[in-house]
Amino acid sequence: GETVTFQGPEDYVRSRGVDVTVVNDAECIQLMKDFIAAKPTLWNEDIGEEE
Repeated sequence: GETVTFQGPEDYVRSRGVDVTVVNDAECIQLMKDFIAAKPTLWNEDIGEEE
């Protein structure tokens, strides 16, 4: 995954015994940036933000 466009609850998940690997892959980051730019309303809905 990547944590540039959105920081998830990594510490919480790790504290529950889950192995989390953050790759911060450039292609993944760009895909997310493009999606956020193209669909800001959907993105905000997905992450629980109001416009």
